[in-house]
Amino acid sequence: MKILGLSCGRKNGNNEILLKEALMEAEKYGADCELIRLSDLNIKQCTGCESCMRGLVSGKNGECVVKDDDYTWIMDKMTETDGLILAAPIFDIIPCGRLITLLNRALGAGKERRQKCRENPKVSAAIAIGGSDWINMAAPLMQISLTNLVKGTVIVDRLVRGFNTAPSMVLLDEELLSRARLLGSRVAKGITDTENAIYEGDRGVCPVCNCSVLEPIGKTQAMCAFCGVKGEIVIDDGELKFDCSEEAKSHDRFGLIGEKEHQDDIRNANKKALENREYIKEKLKIYSAYGKVVRP
Repeated sequence: MKILGLSCGRKNGNNEILLKEALMEAEKYGADCELIRLSDLNIKQCTGCESCMRGLVSGKNGECVVKDDDYTWIMDKMTETDGLILAAPIFDIIPCGRLITLLNRALGAGKERRQKCRENPKVSAAIAIGGSDWINMAAPLMQISLTNLVKGTVIVDRLVRGFNTAPSMVLLDEELLSRARLLGSRVAKGITDTENAIYEGDRGVCPVCNCSVLEPIGKTQAMCAFCGVKGEIVIDDGELKFDCSEEAKSHDRFGLIGEKEHQDDIRNANKKALENREYIKEKLKIYSAYGKVVRP
């Protein structure tokens, strides 16, 4: 049983402490744990070249073309592990930039790596600690990070908390340390029975992904901003609920149907651009000639 802990914050900071607490608990269940600090790696920025997605939708492998950094190494480590615990500090409502950089590059994971992850699903969980109540977007972004870093993963827990401003001050909160241990045990137990592993963390309003960020799309209709599932907002005995049909749930963005729909959208957009490439090339001349670009 191999579990990888990916620390995206500072050495022995709040998030790394809770990550280590979770890993130490997982070791009690027989897990072989490794910890990687994202700050130790050289991960280049995504250039937005679209090579990965064009490759995927055309039947090729679609692996990222940016080379000479540690991206392939870290993606291989996550593909080879049985479980992943991701920990990242929250900066102004969202997880830190290091994680976002890796998440952007994860689109270029490649078809082979994606298939390998789906054939042997990982069990994963996320930890995200911030300094105040500015943590609202952390849960869905940690969720998408796990979902895209290890395709087909079973997410069993998610620990998102605020009000830990000073370095390492989570050590003052025994309840939080205990909660991290529970997260570690859930990952370890989930690996032993992946087929029956389920989400056991804090519940959100969406019945599919347990996130609580909804986008209104009608008088009483809404769409989950994370998984894209559409449903009806209802108030049941004073409690807000998000009622989704089974058909709607099947179109979860990160399920097989949703992923195919996403790739179809990209394929159609690329086709439109290709059919109009001469028009685009001509119009682009205006923008290529405009502007004084300054540099430091």
